[in-house]
Formats: sequence, structure tokens, C-alpha cells
Amino acid sequence: MTWYAGLRIHECFRIDTVIGEQALRENAITIKGKGGKVRSVPISESISIELKKLLAVTSRGHKLFVPDGVSTDIAIARLQQYIYKVRPQIQDEGSTHPMTLHGLRHSYAARTYQKSIDSGMSPLSASLRVSQLLGHERPDVTRGYLAFIPKNGADGK
Repeated sequence: MTWYAGLRIHECFRIDTVIGEQALRENAITIKGKGGKVRSVPISESISIELKKLLAVTSRGHKLFVPDGVSTDIAIARLQQYIYKVRPQIQDEGSTHPMTLHGLRHSYAARTYQKSIDSGMSPLSASLRVSQLLGHERPDVTRGYLAFIPKNGADGK
């Protein structure tokens, strides 16, 4: 969900069967994020496939990524520990930054920005689109996600 939709870790773990079913109907996930801000993010075919699998094995009203009897904080900590353990095997060769779930959010931002530029959007419009999808209101925060993109900068300049 972070790689394909740019969701924060806590947003991913908030998803229950109701949110998952709605996402499949609308082809977009509507999620309450940081500061209570609600946003809707388009979902890819990969997300649709995985949501269908999870919905098939999750009881109605339960969270998709949090096993019954486990607190959300523990489930998040387990995922972070798993990423830490497997990072050496799955990280891009030559990468200078350790892979984290939040880093996948940065990757989503960069890919979405580049796709927007490639489809003819101006750098400023592409940056604003990424900002909206990430749930940011401040351009300086979004610039941090796009800082390493060399083409004319990511702030419309």
C-alpha cells in the first residue's frame, strides 16, 4: 500500500474490510491520515488483487493488516522488524539509504511525479498532485519527497 498508493504506515494498518470493499468499488482508497485529514488515492490493479485476497480471509469489520488479538502498534513493530531483517536481500543494489517503509512512500512520490510530467503536466502541477495524494498541504514537505529528482526541480522552477 505504501509502494503503490503512498500510504503512511499507520494509514495502511487502519484499513479494515469496510475501507477495502469501498476501495474496490471506487477504484480509490479513502483514508483518514495525519491530523485527521481524509484523502482519496487511486489504487492500482496490484492493490485490487491483494485487497480481494485479504478480504476473502478477513472477517467483516476486522482490520486487513492486523491479526485478531494483536494490537496495531505490535503489528506495525513486527512489519518494521521484518523489513529490517530482510532489507539486505531486497534493497536496490548500490543504494546508499537503508530501505524503510517510509522510503517506499518517497519512491511512490517520485514515480507519481515522473508519470505526471511524462503525461504532460507542468512541474508545478505534478508537484501539487503528488502533494494532494500524499496528504500534504505544505509545498516544502512535498519538495522533500521529490528533492532527488534532477529534471528542472520538483517545485515548478
